[in-house]
Amino acid sequence: MPEIDIVWWIVASIIFFAVVTLLSPQMMWLQARAGLTQMKKAVVELDKMAKESKKTALKAIIKHGKPKQDVEKEFNDFLDFFAIEPVSEDPVGVLKRLEHILDVRNKRFKDAIARLAPNADPETAANLEMAMEGAMANYTLYRLVRHFLVLAEKTKNIQIVMLVQMNIPFLKTFAKAFVDATKAFVEGKPIGDGVGPLTVVKLVKEAKFYEPVEDTVYSETEFEGRKLLIVKAKGPGGRVGKPGELIARLAKKRKVARIIMIDAAGKLEGEASGDVVEGVGAAIGGPPVEKYKIEEIAVKRKIPIDAIVIKESYTESLKPLNKRLVRGVDEAVERVKNAIRLRTKPGDTVIVAGIGNTIGIGQSVKDLPTEFPTPPEEKKDEIESTYLPVR
Repeated sequence: MPEIDIVWWIVASIIFFAVVTLLSPQMMWLQARAGLTQMKKAVVELDKMAKESKKTALKAIIKHGKPKQDVEKEFNDFLDFFAIEPVSEDPVGVLKRLEHILDVRNKRFKDAIARLAPNADPETAANLEMAMEGAMANYTLYRLVRHFLVLAEKTKNIQIVMLVQMNIPFLKTFAKAFVDATKAFVEGKPIGDGVGPLTVVKLVKEAKFYEPVEDTVYSETEFEGRKLLIVKAKGPGGRVGKPGELIARLAKKRKVARIIMIDAAGKLEGEASGDVVEGVGAAIGGPPVEKYKIEEIAVKRKIPIDAIVIKESYTESLKPLNKRLVRGVDEAVERVKNAIRLRTKPGDTVIVAGIGNTIGIGQSVKDLPTEFPTPPEEKKDEIESTYLPVR
């Protein structure tokens, strides 16, 4: 009978939903346990890569001074070193306060390397600072993921498990890149982030460089009747310098018609590495201190800023510079020349700034490497971009 069928359907529905309601938490926790297993494996892998970065940096430091037993404890302690950002609730002067903190941080790194590797020359010491940075980055990444794993196990919080589980591929990508970067810093090889400095060195060729700002140099040269002020961090040691400070000083003393900045830029999935793209604005990453100085002087003096970027993946930016990116550098050189021809006139003064890490890139073309590795074959599931729909 229809009435009986309806009753049975209602009863069956109630039983079904009751079972689902009662079992859902257990089913979700079973799913979370699978995620925890994946997190545990990731923590083991991250720990292994953190130890590899640490071993690489420590081995390089020991070569330039004290024996391992005198260095290891201080080195391990320094891996936990931190810098506290200035208060931002009162925004007046926040960038000056941030710059002060960054200056103190950099001084602490230099002092640490001077103690740990007293026999290292200035360029090698700069590379060792970068190697220590790479080891610190990997160690911090491992500690954070381990923290979330222990927290998830203690609280049985499914949301924590899911959030970390979804980001494991990116975290592994970062860790592998930090390992490669540490090795490149120790060996003093140019990395993908150095495409900007490499571009401007190819423009200047042979000229005298001056260092009015610590770790940041400039040179004067001419191109088709224009005076070029070439700005970069001092090489071939691993430095990023203070390009914003130097650009601001030059713009105050000279009548600058245009600023052209060249830097590496993160590509999107599906885009080709080594592509050169043009735009406007200050092409410089990292803390906003240097970018602010460039923008401030550009507004005061009404100086247009051109940006020329070379696209690359996140891992490429930290790995040794490859042939594909070097071809991008050669194209960027031509783009800079074309920008000068089209948007300036003879007699103008133009600042051309190569932004990025100058490890392995000195101030002369003759000192540049002539051989670069072939780019590795791209894997289908390899993550090349860290841009996400939600941050």
